[in-house]
Amino acid sequence: MRVPMFHRPALAIALLVGMSASSTALAQTRVTPPPQDRAREPATAPSKLQLPPSEALRTPARILVPQPAAGALQLHRAGNRGLRDSGRAALDQPLAGGWALNGFELRFDNGDHKLRRIGVLGEERFAQLILGDRNGDDPFSGTARLLALPGVRVEQVTADGGGKFEIPLPGRARADSTLVLSGFEFRRTDGTDANLRNIGIWLVPERNAIQVSLTDDQGMDFRGLEATLGAALASTVVPLPGLLESSTVVAGTGAVARAINAKAGQYRGYRVQVQYAWIPNAWIERKGALAGSHEQRRQRPPRRIEALQGFEFTFTNSDHHLLGLGVNGSGGGDVFFQDNNTDDPLQWSVAYLTLKRDE
Repeated sequence: MRVPMFHRPALAIALLVGMSASSTALAQTRVTPPPQDRAREPATAPSKLQLPPSEALRTPARILVPQPAAGALQLHRAGNRGLRDSGRAALDQPLAGGWALNGFELRFDNGDHKLRRIGVLGEERFAQLILGDRNGDDPFSGTARLLALPGVRVEQVTADGGGKFEIPLPGRARADSTLVLSGFEFRRTDGTDANLRNIGIWLVPERNAIQVSLTDDQGMDFRGLEATLGAALASTVVPLPGLLESSTVVAGTGAVARAINAKAGQYRGYRVQVQYAWIPNAWIERKGALAGSHEQRRQRPPRRIEALQGFEFTFTNSDHHLLGLGVNGSGGGDVFFQDNNTDDPLQWSVAYLTLKRDE
């Protein structure tokens, strides 16, 4: 039997078609080179844990988050006296990375005053301490306690509003993470001041937002406030008083210098600046809270207070001048909120985290 031979033109066409198909298959195959900074293990290195193929398919991959080293979570302190309106206090050691606000105290040195601005902001080598009335000429003293968080980035948001409002944070909430407070400043319109009825800042990681409140008696209806706060404390949910109002997020580096509106709706307008950071949930040993009244201004926390997540203080009878404000200023779970005396009824609450440490 004689097998017919291909003609040369037909054979050439078949070869071209086969090469084209091979080129297409190669073009559709992606080769991902190994990362340059990852050391290659020897091909003969035995695996620490050998699983049968069926077991390997049923076992989900786990991403291990390292815990902060015992020496990494260092507490840094700063303090200064005789400041006016605002000023820096040098930290005992520079911050190598991010930080959480562990505690603070701000106090007028010459008696109580109306309030224009108040806050504590962290920097690499300093803490910015802020406390002043309308003219900013009254001396004050302040301390700040910052917990170093290596490898964590501190972010910042600024917003204008009045009463109580919520600030949506830019970007998406970090997966398997929570928020810690790194610093804050409340500022009323320049050239003005007012008494204080309520001040608060509360991080809400599940909504990727921060609630803030700064009020006097102007425009606020505080009827039934005591009962509302009592019920909230009993349920361990501590919302800031008042209804949520709208806010305007101030963006850009030069926007902070923009004038603050004297009024925001029915409330006295103010600007708030918040420093915050996301930390992995795997770092958290315990979530804690403290709450009390004018009769209980110090509590012994059941665990270490290391990172604040929020605080809220309210005079429950009327607004007052302010002598000072403090949360965990001495590291013992103490709070400070009063005018020249301690006879005014108040409610307060604090949320904090205790972090794990490798021993």
